[in-house]
Amino acid sequence: MLAFVFFISGFMMAYPHDKGDRTKLNMELKNVSVADVIKEIESMTEYIFIYSEKNVDLERKVDVIAFGEELESVLKKVFEDTQNGFKINGRQIVIFRKAQDQKNQQNNKNPQSERIITGKVLDEKNIPLPGVNIILKGTNYGVVTDSEGNYSIRVRNGMVEVLRFSFIGMRDQEVAVNDQNEINVVMQPDEIFIDDVVVVGAYGKKQNQIDMTGSAFQLNAKDIETLPSGRVDLLLDGIVPGVRIDPNTDAPSSTRTRYNTRVRGEASLSASNEPLWIVDGTPIFTGDRTNMITGMEVSVSPLSYINPEDIESITVLKDASETSIYGANGANGVILITTRQGKKGDTRINFSGRYGIARVNESTRFKVLNAEEYLMLAKEAYVNAGKDLAYFPFQDNDLNQYSTTSTDWYDVFYGLGHTYQGNLTLSGGNDNSTYFISGGYFREEQTVLGNSQDRFSLRINDDLELGKKLTASFRISASYNINEIFNPGSDYYEFLPIYSVYNDDGSFRLYNKYIDGMDVNGNPYWKTSKFYNSVAEREENDHTQRTFASNSNISLQYNFNSSLSITSQIGVDYQSYYEDRYRARTNWSGMSLTDGEPIGYSSRGHSNFLYWTNIERINYEKSIGKHHLDGMFGFEMKSQKRNSVSASGEGFVNDHIKEIAYSEDQDGSSSSDLDRSMSFFARGGYSYDTRYYLNLIYRRDGNSLFGEDVRWANFWSLAGSWNIHKEDFFDVPYIDILKIKGSYGTNGNSRLGNRQSEGVYSYSESYNYNNNSGVAMTLSPNPSLSWETTYMTNLGLRIKFFRRFEIDAEWYNNKTVDLISNVDVSWTTGSTKIYRNVGSIRNRGYEITMYSNNVVTPVFRWTSRLNFSHNDNKLLELYNGIEKVMGTKIWREGYGLDTYYLVRWAGVDPRDGSPMWYDAEGNISKTYSYDYRVPYKSSSPDLDGAFINTVEYKNFEFQVIFSYVIGGYGFSSFGRGTSSDGLNIMSENQSVNQLDRWQKPGDLALSPKPIWGVSTNSTMNSTRFLYEKTHIKLQNISLSYNLPKFFLEKINLNRCRISFIADNLGLWTPYDKSNRNSYKQSMSGYPMESLYTLSLDLSF
Repeated sequence: MLAFVFFISGFMMAYPHDKGDRTKLNMELKNVSVADVIKEIESMTEYIFIYSEKNVDLERKVDVIAFGEELESVLKKVFEDTQNGFKINGRQIVIFRKAQDQKNQQNNKNPQSERIITGKVLDEKNIPLPGVNIILKGTNYGVVTDSEGNYSIRVRNGMVEVLRFSFIGMRDQEVAVNDQNEINVVMQPDEIFIDDVVVVGAYGKKQNQIDMTGSAFQLNAKDIETLPSGRVDLLLDGIVPGVRIDPNTDAPSSTRTRYNTRVRGEASLSASNEPLWIVDGTPIFTGDRTNMITGMEVSVSPLSYINPEDIESITVLKDASETSIYGANGANGVILITTRQGKKGDTRINFSGRYGIARVNESTRFKVLNAEEYLMLAKEAYVNAGKDLAYFPFQDNDLNQYSTTSTDWYDVFYGLGHTYQGNLTLSGGNDNSTYFISGGYFREEQTVLGNSQDRFSLRINDDLELGKKLTASFRISASYNINEIFNPGSDYYEFLPIYSVYNDDGSFRLYNKYIDGMDVNGNPYWKTSKFYNSVAEREENDHTQRTFASNSNISLQYNFNSSLSITSQIGVDYQSYYEDRYRARTNWSGMSLTDGEPIGYSSRGHSNFLYWTNIERINYEKSIGKHHLDGMFGFEMKSQKRNSVSASGEGFVNDHIKEIAYSEDQDGSSSSDLDRSMSFFARGGYSYDTRYYLNLIYRRDGNSLFGEDVRWANFWSLAGSWNIHKEDFFDVPYIDILKIKGSYGTNGNSRLGNRQSEGVYSYSESYNYNNNSGVAMTLSPNPSLSWETTYMTNLGLRIKFFRRFEIDAEWYNNKTVDLISNVDVSWTTGSTKIYRNVGSIRNRGYEITMYSNNVVTPVFRWTSRLNFSHNDNKLLELYNGIEKVMGTKIWREGYGLDTYYLVRWAGVDPRDGSPMWYDAEGNISKTYSYDYRVPYKSSSPDLDGAFINTVEYKNFEFQVIFSYVIGGYGFSSFGRGTSSDGLNIMSENQSVNQLDRWQKPGDLALSPKPIWGVSTNSTMNSTRFLYEKTHIKLQNISLSYNLPKFFLEKINLNRCRISFIADNLGLWTPYDKSNRNSYKQSMSGYPMESLYTLSLDLSF
């Protein structure tokens, strides 16, 4: 709501008005040319001068001395007593020849061979246009309209003369002179200028947004230039309507978080819900259906191997009109990454460098007890259990000084993070070729100590004209990545604050000593227990992952004529992973857990992924009068192969020799899989007079993952749009664009894993038969397993008015049928479950994006973008209506996949401090039962989006991005694990929420009475651990300064930009308290990192 108020305020402030210009200048120039004065003013302000060199004496010398003097006054002095005048129009300063001087000069010409044409130029609203260029076609001679839109120009008698009128934002017009002496022109807005976004669609098809029939959202290089460079998917977070990117778990299972990217909701039960990622026409492997990298202990996302500095645009395709052309892989959306290309001209050299410091955002730290609080609560729980404090476990001894130890494990596991980035590019070209070459280095040292990434990247994009009709394109990239990995898991918040990292002698602590009851004489019984000190693992163990990744393609295009062409493309996505892990003999990860004997464990893993595609297509495009036709027909072949090998060894003589060959015991394994597909596709488009558009798509897919009888499937779409504002009957002067569009079609999903239809037999010693290794069926075959199919409907409305404001709204309804799921079968089949097609699901929602040019003056510009998204997910049908409980959630007909299935928490009984719940009928009960579970809240938000503001003032640019979520709930494994109410207090630190506990009758407390080691079932899954997600995040702030042109010329630079960037500065939620944990502290496995960066961009 706050964002909406700001947006509307900007809307009202931005209503067109003109109060004149009050720009003031400070300059002292002596004996300089008029051209130098113009350059200086352009560098100091955001004005652009428009003039004809034939009409202005640019070499005339002048003196300009001004201190706080208004721009208009300075210009009057510059052009005083000359033949020139000027007119300030918006950001443009038009210099024109005074009409009488121009007329006199023309009258001096031979009146018999030439004559004067006069006239007036207006816009579509009959407002005079100053600064319109009028060129006599075929010559370099021209004039410029004056401040009232008037002009006069000399033409030759007896010649076929044509005048060409041009102006920024207007369509060029050509008018034959014939025998006319007065020519008045009304110029029409150029739709390309009004709507200058060129969207890159399927198979590289480019179209202006005004011409689109489908749903696509594009970010260009400008949109992402100040965002973090770690991984590409996070660039979209909160910015693209209809796209959500969330960690796949709130648990700290890995410091290399796997993220779920969802485009318009989840549409599958067991197949992948991830979109298809394509780089320059070649699909990129992003992991299996849950983004895991098979064969690796830790999955590092391939999206972190792409250098964002190489990206020209990222386009998200959402509806059937845009994604059906991808058939079996388009149901979850398609994300196209287009990299930069060279342009004709001299070689341009660009360098960019960044240095950043990251720190844990303190407000998002999960709050746990300090040493004093812990001992207080632990002793209270101990007494509540009826125990004698004389035997309280944590009493000082020769090994531990519990009473004086206070360890903040955050300080031990976290530190300052650092990022370094350097990128160098060369680009240019001539009439026969263009090239773009990029080399980059990126290093990130995470705030979780022991974690870093090094990325070395190289890209070569080359386009060649091999002949008049034959062109070749090369898109070649390579990336080498080194990841040092350490995962503390939950240790950083669960380790007791009364434990220390080191022994008194400085060695890592591996044991703790505590009292475990009493001996037979009633004396405290001291016991020594293992301390699995993960800090020792961080410092002594090795865990490195090295990856070489390449996504490249080569294409040839032959143009038969201007309308018909054929293109052949071969693309390869190759990823080679090598993981090296060693667990040292000096900590418990490499020691015998029975007797503490040093052993040492070493493991190696190697996985290769080869994904190649071959696409052959014919393209046709033809305009006949107002009719425009385009079409494409092609076929595509794909193969995806994986090979993985692993080896492990244990028993090393020391921690210096880590090769498996030198271990006492060795083991190894290997695996592979192969997926092949073939597709035929066609697309046809028709438009009339840029008003009516119709598009048809058809695709037939075959995939080896399915049974022979269902291996092929057909997908299609139909879409149309209508530009109402171009109709003759439409006469609303303040509306620039009014467009409606709609599409309907089908998509498929074949990404369900390997051999699900054929079944899998495993060979292992685990299946021992007669003292020999045996084979067992671990996955039952289902030859009739078929495709999931999604039926997509999309309706859209776009309106732009006052040339400042725009609203783009879309409504969609996606129904997926033949859902694939793993369901129970009779055990007589030799298996307990089988994959089969079981039901249907629906995603329905809307997306609204609002754009506003709030304030636009010659030196100041403020623009805003606000987007809203809502998605409603509902399971329509399941196999025989059989519901399935999935942990804390349930799959049930009539409910969404994100519906929690929990016992409702009723709070704490103020009489005795015991936990209470509601039964299924809503009655309060002190007994916990799974039968009390009911479908409850959903994890899907009611609304989410972003609010982006950009302010430009002279050479400064400021941008701020807020993302927000309204509604939706998150289940906190943090909250459950650290709110044990005394059950686990001996081994795990507790949430600060435990301090708000019941202590005496009448207390209204958040937490039940803590009882040492006793379960009251209060830690069982319930709505007690649900937190509302509503929040606003200050996602990004950037302040940039571009050095003035006059200064750059002195140091031979084309551009120098200095930026300060801050990411993830803060997060606000209405439910947060300084002494409590809320969703703000529980939204992911690790606290949010705030990153502060300095950036330098140079162009030569």
